[in-house]
Amino acid sequence: MIKHISSRLIWLIVVVGSLSVALPAETQAASWYWGKHPKFERLVIAFDSPVKNFTLTRTGKNELTFVTPQKKQAVKSLKPIKNGRRINSAQFLAAPKDAGKTLRIRTKLNGFRVKTSRADTNKIAFDIYPDRKGTFTPATSKKKASTKKQPAKKTVAKKPAPVVQPAQATSPAINEQPTQSRIKAAPHRKNGKQPFFTADNAFRSRVNKGGPESWVTQPTAASPAQSVPANTPVATQKNSPQANIAQPKPVQKNSQAAMKEPMPHVGNVSVPEQKLEKIVSSDEQTKIVWVDKNGNEVAPPPSPDHLLKLAKMALNNGVYDEALDSYKELKRIPTLTKKQRNEVLNGIADTQYAMGKNNLTNNYESIIAATTEAMNFDLKSPKVPSHLLRLGYTNLKIGNVREAGAYFNILRRNHPKDDLIPATYYYWGEHYFKEKEWQKAADNFQYIVQKYPDTKFVREAGVGLARSLYQLAYYDQAYQIVDYVGKRWPRFYLDYPPFLSQMGDVAYRLGKSDEARMHYWTYYNIDPDGDDADMVLARLGDIYLETEEFDAAREIYEEAVRKFPSRDGGLVSLMRLAEEGKYDTPTISDMFSVFDKPYSLKPLEIYSKIIEEYPQSRLAPLARLKKAIWYLWNNQHPEALATASSFMEKHPNHELIPRVKEVAMRSFSVLTANNIKEENYEKILQIWDDFPIVHNQEPKLTPESRVALALSMWKKNKPSNALEVLDPFFQQLKIPEYSEMGLSLALSVYVDNERWNDIIELARRVELWELNDESKNQLDYAVALAHENLDQSDKAVDLWTRLKSVEDMPRAKEAYINYFLSRDAERREEFEPAYKLGITSLRTFKELAAKDPEKADNEKIRDLLNSLMDITERTGRSEEALEWARELAQAVPENDPGYPAMRYRIASLYKKTGDIKKWKDILSQLVAADPKSLYGRMATSDLTTQNLSKDASSFSPTGSL
Repeated sequence: MIKHISSRLIWLIVVVGSLSVALPAETQAASWYWGKHPKFERLVIAFDSPVKNFTLTRTGKNELTFVTPQKKQAVKSLKPIKNGRRINSAQFLAAPKDAGKTLRIRTKLNGFRVKTSRADTNKIAFDIYPDRKGTFTPATSKKKASTKKQPAKKTVAKKPAPVVQPAQATSPAINEQPTQSRIKAAPHRKNGKQPFFTADNAFRSRVNKGGPESWVTQPTAASPAQSVPANTPVATQKNSPQANIAQPKPVQKNSQAAMKEPMPHVGNVSVPEQKLEKIVSSDEQTKIVWVDKNGNEVAPPPSPDHLLKLAKMALNNGVYDEALDSYKELKRIPTLTKKQRNEVLNGIADTQYAMGKNNLTNNYESIIAATTEAMNFDLKSPKVPSHLLRLGYTNLKIGNVREAGAYFNILRRNHPKDDLIPATYYYWGEHYFKEKEWQKAADNFQYIVQKYPDTKFVREAGVGLARSLYQLAYYDQAYQIVDYVGKRWPRFYLDYPPFLSQMGDVAYRLGKSDEARMHYWTYYNIDPDGDDADMVLARLGDIYLETEEFDAAREIYEEAVRKFPSRDGGLVSLMRLAEEGKYDTPTISDMFSVFDKPYSLKPLEIYSKIIEEYPQSRLAPLARLKKAIWYLWNNQHPEALATASSFMEKHPNHELIPRVKEVAMRSFSVLTANNIKEENYEKILQIWDDFPIVHNQEPKLTPESRVALALSMWKKNKPSNALEVLDPFFQQLKIPEYSEMGLSLALSVYVDNERWNDIIELARRVELWELNDESKNQLDYAVALAHENLDQSDKAVDLWTRLKSVEDMPRAKEAYINYFLSRDAERREEFEPAYKLGITSLRTFKELAAKDPEKADNEKIRDLLNSLMDITERTGRSEEALEWARELAQAVPENDPGYPAMRYRIASLYKKTGDIKKWKDILSQLVAADPKSLYGRMATSDLTTQNLSKDASSFSPTGSL
């Protein structure tokens, strides 16, 4: 029975077919340079055009041969880069040689390993490592290979997907000894002696340009069940259970090509046909063979090890999609060894990170998932530290600070001696520097410099430490660090020119103008179009300006404006030219002096240009501040407030905010003063509401503005807001004139709103103030009034007494002073002064009511009438008391709740004066109005008692009781 099963090698088409791409342009020349690293030395060959494909072959103990696959890309010339480091000081490398169409890379080591990588499309780096174990040995020669028997395990082919096929007992393969198997030479190789050297990580087999028919059968180790010991007799082998299994076809063992696995061609490659599994079975045994879509038997596909190399090559060449597809297909193969699966998972993790490292936010999940899976597959793998570092770094970059800290801590705890430990501190330093937490950044960078002085991160950590110290304004310490970096790595600035700019910045801050100028010019000469070139020119102009070399400064500024019109250095220079000076932290007085000078370039136009055309520039906040000061200087106060408010909206956390608020408050104070003169309270409040920048700045208000604003709020029925504005007055020493104005206004607000406790507290807060007579009288009057309303009359008496003696007291206050003094005398039963004070107070209240009925205090008038009626009655002047009662009756309307009590009281006075008829009439009216009320029942009782007394008297001998 024959059974066909579709294979899972469609992915192979993607891997091999992906290499069929157009070659880059012809390479005419190349240059090289080298560098030394802690564990290896690196040779970099830079071509004058991109080179994507190449082969690297070990052609001697101390030699590698580099060749591109097409003649058009042959190297025509090779020379060291200008000013490059002399290679005679290298320990591992010798100078490469141009051998016409190939390059020979020579080493000084007999045992070495090599790794390749790309710095760019036209740059290839070769890392040479010493091999202490001496694993590089020459292959056996053709003659020796043909005479010496090899172990049997090298002749049994292990296929990626073995299929059992029935074999005839007379099969010729049975008579073949396993040790005599031969591998068929690849058709494209030349026969003959080709000695070469092999390495664990090197693969140099020639590329297969054809399909399955051209694949080379690969010798692999047999499975334990199928392997036969080399010393087993032939007869024994025939009788063994495996004797009837067909053996691989004999191959030529003396062929050099038999030692290598096939590699894909780097040029145009034809896509192989899809292969299928064909299962042939019988009653005895079965075998799986590989067939194409037509059922024709074909050679087996490449081994997983070979395909792993293809995926690695795609990854190293930056073909990430193809590498990921290859790794994922490999992952599906169930027969992978643990080592192979570990390599596959690590390859997926590396590829996912390489694909997504430039956009970690959108690729976070795929990177984390792949890295975690690779790490957890073998927690004892040497790759675990790098996985932990990647997990921490990825989380840190997207803002998952806790997760990053956890991974970094695991790395430090579980692998304390790993070379990657310093990287965790470096990444923390980068993170804190980005977050502007300069001190924490400096701590992490400094830890690397002190704890790991020989790590590969120490140089960059030193640069980061200097930058952090510079931001912290520790310029002396920053200078020491850049000096240390510059002396330890004297040519570092060639690899990283911005370091020169940093050195110049630190020197400039320390007043070392000549040194700063040297660093700046060196940077500009090395990289005149670099990222820092614009600011370097601006700083050079500043140095010349400070040394009073004005012509040179102007020339430098103009060059910066011409060359970098849209970059910060050009905009700074433009501002310098407009202002004829340097004003990076401007004060109002500084800019006022600047604006008084005539200019050909108007500063306002420059500021507006920067704000409108370059809103993301670092100069935009400075331009907004200067524009606001310009409006303030030009008395355009609404415009100044609007510009300041825009600054707060666009740059809410900027360091110049205090200066901006100062400008806003100055403009608001002027506007407030102008409007208070016209009593335009509504306009003042409108300005306050329209520009929130002046809110929460009450302590910065001028005293005049504070009083004006509080008065406006009080007038517009906003007493609480008025008191908040006034409150800073009472938290400091007295300010002549304005403090007393604020006190008067606050007392008025408190009295109007009957906030009596607040008045007592306010008096306590200003008790150390030396007040003028008017303010003291007003304060005492408010405090006495507060005590009266808080039922603390005994505390108010002394204040009323003092105020009674004050001349020219306002009539309204005089009325209340006499009123409360009268009530106090009445409580002490001093009826004569009480009567006089009451009469005086009543007269004043009536006068005030007559002038302004709306402000009449009728309650106090009735209280005084009642008081006078009581005093005269108690002193036996019933007739006079009755007169006050009649006046009281006119002051109390009939619908007043106290009207019945007042009528009952008048009735009793009539009775005292002997007018019984009037007494009865009033009582009868109370009974008729409401007999069930309190005074109705009392009137009924009084009338009944009166009648009973009259009836009883008629029976008395004297006619009376």
